[in-house]
Amino acid sequence: MRKLPFFRASLMTSLAALAFAACDSGDIYEPTAETQSTASRVVKLTADISGLGSLPEKYALSLAAFKSNDRYATKLQTIAEEGPITVLMSNTDNGVSTVELAITDRLRHRVLTLATADYSGSAEDLDTIRLEVGRIDVSQFNCLQQAVFNKACIQCHGGNGRKAGSLDLTDGHALAELVDKASATREDAIRVVSGNAEQSLLHQILQDGGQNVLHYNHVEVLSSQFKENLEEVKKYIDDWINGL
Repeated sequence: MRKLPFFRASLMTSLAALAFAACDSGDIYEPTAETQSTASRVVKLTADISGLGSLPEKYALSLAAFKSNDRYATKLQTIAEEGPITVLMSNTDNGVSTVELAITDRLRHRVLTLATADYSGSAEDLDTIRLEVGRIDVSQFNCLQQAVFNKACIQCHGGNGRKAGSLDLTDGHALAELVDKASATREDAIRVVSGNAEQSLLHQILQDGGQNVLHYNHVEVLSSQFKENLEEVKKYIDDWINGL
């Protein structure tokens, strides 16, 4: 019988010993693949959009997913059509807390929130998150009205009959009472100067030191409502004024 070279015989003997040891220990493992701990949910947005054409090119209307305390969208889908729409967005887990119909900028930052759905529950609770908005005007000024004035300003300016500074910022009144109108509380000041944000009182009271302009801290009021996106809100206001 032909003999194997010594080094080949030794190698085969070693391999056989290893195989026997593995079987004898009982530690036999199947190869496994990593799996996600939670299933992904689908967000379904239904809305009837109008006014989209008035948004400046630097802004977009988006269905956007955000993590808690983060102004940057982890995922978004831009909405480019008016009229009745249905938008589906999947694979939005991994720490997402809200999904919003929002105005976003080119850096995917949240600028204004128009509608929101809570996304913080476990994926097993509900596999489809529905954001049913109905009719919504997303024109540049109406977004400001709905997402800023109605949320943070009308408590003092128009809500419950209260009109601080003789200013009414409720729906149907704000535009006429702001644009090229003299301030009732500061001499020679114009509330909003068409095409010139820096000369506008609205811009000035939202800058550092603005509390000294009207002796009231409007920045503090806004920052309590817009914790992550205050700078984006202020920039949006300036862009609206400069575009008048």
